[in-house]
Amino acid sequence: MTNLRHSSSLPAMLLLVAAGTACLAQTQANIQQSAAIACAVMSGQRKADGQALQLLLWMDDIGEANPVMIALHREVLKQCNQAYLDYEQRKRAANPFPPGSLVNQTSTPLVTQTPTQLVNAKPDYPIRCRGIAGMASTEGATLIVNFKKRNRPADQLLPGQCSWLDRAMRAKEPTRIADVLPNADQARSAADHINAGDTWTFWVINSGNSLQATASAKGSPNHKP
Repeated sequence: MTNLRHSSSLPAMLLLVAAGTACLAQTQANIQQSAAIACAVMSGQRKADGQALQLLLWMDDIGEANPVMIALHREVLKQCNQAYLDYEQRKRAANPFPPGSLVNQTSTPLVTQTPTQLVNAKPDYPIRCRGIAGMASTEGATLIVNFKKRNRPADQLLPGQCSWLDRAMRAKEPTRIADVLPNADQARSAADHINAGDTWTFWVINSGNSLQATASAKGSPNHKP
């Protein structure tokens, strides 16, 4: 496992947030592609998965300070002004995503990843948690897990603790997991199991303020479902 768990399979443009300025023409192309992903999520044409959530979180968290994100915000307004306004209105009302299913099964993806982007993409990593009363909650179809860090890998976890499978949690890593499930019933069921003391495994990316799950399963599976 690499030392950094910051991730997601976002277009190469997002690497510029940390890497600095690159070729202007390539940067513009990546901004347009990232804006297309954001627009697809805001309009309900793309699943709000970990990759898309990472993009939206970065737009919210550093959009005012980072010139690349400012350019991305402008491109989003250019490509899908109404979808963005609707998204912002829903966000203020608590749930930013369109009502009903989080994915339109009949829609055509607006963008595809190139081989270069797939090579540059960073994977998610498994983290295991041992439940305890009050550890899990829900926000609609989103399962929220707030945990205590284990100072060693995820063996012999105490109730309420989570840890990576191969190492201890680091001081600056988040202690909150957000897992967007297909519906609110599944989210409540998972929360009930965790609060009853069950063990749960999540595959997550580090978004800075929280760990965004791309998959999850009850128990201690060794492979991502």
